[in-house]
This record gives sequence, C-alpha cells and structure tokens, in this order.
Amino acid sequence: MNLLEKIFKISQYLKDGNFNVQNQEFQNDPWTMEYVHELFISSEQVNSQIVRLIQHLTGGNAICSIIGGQKSGKSYLMNILHDGLKEDLWKYTEYDKVHVLLFNPDNLKECSLTNYYMAIADQVLSKHFTRYEEVIVELKRYLEGNNALLVVMLDNFQNDNLSTIIKNTAKLLKPLKNHFSCVISNQIYEAKLCNGGLENGGMKHFSYTIRIPEVLSLEETKLLIQKRISYALNQTIASATDFFSERAIETVWNESQGKPWQLISLLEDSYTYSRNQGSKIVSHDEVLTVAKLFDRSTNQDGVEDHDNFAIRQALNNFPYRERQVCQYLMQKDASAKEITIYLYGELPSNEYRSKYMGTKSFLKRLKDKNVVVVKNQTGRSLIFGINPKMKAMFSQGSDETDSTFAIENKIET
Repeated sequence: MNLLEKIFKISQYLKDGNFNVQNQEFQNDPWTMEYVHELFISSEQVNSQIVRLIQHLTGGNAICSIIGGQKSGKSYLMNILHDGLKEDLWKYTEYDKVHVLLFNPDNLKECSLTNYYMAIADQVLSKHFTRYEEVIVELKRYLEGNNALLVVMLDNFQNDNLSTIIKNTAKLLKPLKNHFSCVISNQIYEAKLCNGGLENGGMKHFSYTIRIPEVLSLEETKLLIQKRISYALNQTIASATDFFSERAIETVWNESQGKPWQLISLLEDSYTYSRNQGSKIVSHDEVLTVAKLFDRSTNQDGVEDHDNFAIRQALNNFPYRERQVCQYLMQKDASAKEITIYLYGELPSNEYRSKYMGTKSFLKRLKDKNVVVVKNQTGRSLIFGINPKMKAMFSQGSDETDSTFAIENKIET
C-alpha cells in the first residue's frame, strides 16, 4: 500500500476501497518526531481535500496552495505529499513519466527567475544552461516529447521570496501548459502577498486551496491520542484514558489552545516526564509541570524573565530528541554516550551505535545554531540567539573567566 493510500485513503474517494490499520507497519514510540507518516493528523475533511488537490495536479496547468497558521503542520504535510507523489503519482495519471520536485529556502536560497529555472532544469534535465529562456524551451520539448508531468512543490518561502517565486512559477505555467503543476505552502496572513505574485505572473487565482485546521477540538484531541497509542501498541483499538487521565487530556488541550503541534509537543513531553517519574498514567499535575517548562509567556511567577523565555523558545524549535539533549546538558555535563543511554536506555550494539552517532552529530552541530555553551561544575548552560559578533566576543573573553566557569565555543563529545 502506497503513502497516498495509507495516509489519505484516496481510493475511498476515487474508487471503492477499504483502509485497514492492521496492514500498516508500526513504530514503538507514539511521540516520535521523525517523519512517521502514519502518525499524521488526518481527517475525512483533509483526506477529501488531498484527493481534489491530486486531481488538479495530475491534470497539469494548475497552481495550488496549502495554507495554515504558524506551526499548523504545513511543512510536515508538504514532505509527506512529496514522498507520496514522487513514489506513486504516476498511478493516478495518464502521463508516461512524472517528476516531483520539492524546493524550500534551504535548497533554493536565491529565488530569482534564472536561479529557480536552472534548479528545475538541473533535476529534470541534468543539464546546466546559461539563460533561463533556454530552460523553458528545453523543458517544453522534453515534457511534451516524453508525455511527462512536472510537479513543483514550494515550501516555507516568505516575504519577497514568496511573492517572487509565485510570480516566476505562474510565468512558467503558460509555456508548459498541461505538463506542469505546482503546490505552494504559505501562512494565512500571506494570502495578499501570494495573490499579488500570481497576478504579476499572469494568473487571477489559485487553481485549488487547502486550508489546514488551526486548532483541534477536545474530542479530536482524544482521538489523536487514541490513534497514536494504537499505532504504538499495534492495536486497532486503544483507550486514551489508559495513558492520560481525563483531566490531564483537558489540561493539555487548554494549555495548547488546541493548536496541533503545540498540543503534540505537550503530549509527548508529558508522556516522557510521567514515565521518568514512574507514573502509570499521565496526571493533571504532571501536565502542568511540563507546560510551565515550555510556557509561551515571558512572565514567570509574576516576574518578567526574557532570558529564560528566549531559551525556552529556542528549545521549543528543536526536534523532540534534540530538545531532550539540551535539557539534559543543562542539568548535567555529560558525554554523547551518557546522553544516548539516558535517552534510549540499554540497546543492542547495532541500534546503540546508530543512536550514539546521531547524538554525537547533534552535539557537534550545536555550535552552528548560534549557541554559546557555558560550562560549569553542574552542567552546561546554553545561551541562544547570539549573533556571530557577540559569540566571538564571548569566546575571546573566556580566558579571563573563572576556571570553573569557562565559556566554550566548541562542545567536546
């Protein structure tokens, strides 16, 4: 079963078919932050919209959008769709070949028309051209000659770059016609910017738009917990209250305001915290304890504390396991080996090595995340958001600090 069927059950909308959770592969960690596709928050509303999106893409001559609030899961959905479309879109089209490309600010830093078109040509034609006009001519010849469809996905572009790349995409649609489609992710407040880019490129409006729900209801939250626990235990039926008390679930929902990715973050941290405390079920008090650690407010116990707030916000932007590493380092100065054992427990040698190398790699990457590491006898304090000039100043001044409180520019693993 392919991803498009497994996650979005698209055969139920395109033709008769059944979706059976027992046919899927399961993960033991219900709160993993890796791309475990089966744990995506899907619903009948989202699934039906995905089918309509795919129908527009497979027909060519379409520019669609996925919009939602901050941390609503747009990039997560784009990555899942990219994997699914790249693997199986050809099954739902009349084209002989399908190319699915995903661009974001990390792999396309310059959004000019020439650079953008060159990046497309590099992946589709494996050729370098000196002029963008040549790219258009060669792409048109290749796609028509091979009855091929090109689908470009644009994720997480912002401000002028978003407007520019939408405009350049719309310009590309006209010569390629039915052999080209695009899907773009953007935030709700960027709608006017997107529409301006489309108009400048010669289009009046998007072909189709999906809007990701910004919040989950309390009932949807309960279903989310039940769904994730079912996957973790390899069971089709599981009760959320076997793992979270009713009051704890309500507290998670209230503290996160129903926002999906804040909600999941609080659920996973509460779940881990409760297990570390030896509790059999996550309680209301444990949820509140964890929620305070990752409070979105600068006010702590009636006092404004912007420094701690900045650290917490930086931690919140790290993936779950990386955040755990940082939290542990702030409590205790530890090696990659100690941290790996703390995070995963005793593992077989082959699994341990993989986890150990991941932890070690992250420790080395910390210095590239604008992080200054302050090391003392009890642990390492991480100072976030330091610009390069300030970071250099801290590093140069480390020789003058007390020997038991030295600021390091590099983490020894």
